[in-house]
Amino acid sequence: MELNFWKKRKTVAVHSGNFHADDVFSVATLSLYLGYIPKIIRTRETEKIQKADYILDVGCIYDPLKNRFDHHQVGGAGERLNGIPYATFGLIWKELGEKITGSKEVAEIIEKKLVTAIDADDNAMEACGNFVCDARPYTISDFVIYNNFNCAEKKQKKVFRKLVDLAREIIIMEIEIAQGFVEDHKKVEAIYLATEDKRLILLDQDYDWNGILSDHPEPLFVIKPDLKIKAWKIYAVKIKGEKFKNRVDLPKSWASKKDQELARITGVDDAVYCHHQRYMAIAKSKEGAIELAQLALNLSTKLEISN
Repeated sequence: MELNFWKKRKTVAVHSGNFHADDVFSVATLSLYLGYIPKIIRTRETEKIQKADYILDVGCIYDPLKNRFDHHQVGGAGERLNGIPYATFGLIWKELGEKITGSKEVAEIIEKKLVTAIDADDNAMEACGNFVCDARPYTISDFVIYNNFNCAEKKQKKVFRKLVDLAREIIIMEIEIAQGFVEDHKKVEAIYLATEDKRLILLDQDYDWNGILSDHPEPLFVIKPDLKIKAWKIYAVKIKGEKFKNRVDLPKSWASKKDQELARITGVDDAVYCHHQRYMAIAKSKEGAIELAQLALNLSTKLEISN
């Protein structure tokens, strides 16, 4: 949407002081709905707050009919079925997400992928765990809060606006990704249903299949083209709900092998490479990738029988 200069520019009030991913992404969401970035008033003064057209993350009132979206009141503003309370980003996304994306399914994908984690962080909840030693993810919430470091009060307005611009780009990108995922989901599902041996799924294009095939019990490997490197890849399907654990690994003897060495081990002339974590291998041709996949299936079957 383009800004109509004949209309008065809307104003939005958010709290002053340190900014967080919650208020930054809330303003970005509102701006995508309006079609432009509204005049931003960063304040905690009641009189100034009440004059704004939209009030986000300040004022202790949640009332969508009055364009008020805050979660700091006693008792909060509700929580999801998974127990994560709503912050302002979640409240305004619940109100505007489907209107912005034009799709309930796309809005729900972004809710799960982006919104929920930011809401959890803003409500002092750990959205993910099981860290390895002292390692933990560097999140978008971390990035936003660290922008407060050495940020003088007179500079905050400029930095906040810059972060809103970035948040807009992130949301737009995630909408495009989610739209592509929804379309790919339909195509991959159709291919899955039409495949006789569902342990091996052959995709004719570079579809986003992650999170789709793991919903079905049979698929072990996926083959698809990689147009960027002009080759074909075989992937191990992940265990449902796991990010790195494969249902079946590619053969151990293939790990880290490439070119002639991998070709010698597998007998596939155009074999190119196998990742050391054994979740992906590459062949120059579709036929070569199919050969590799069939070998991996045969070896995994033999391993099951021997166990």
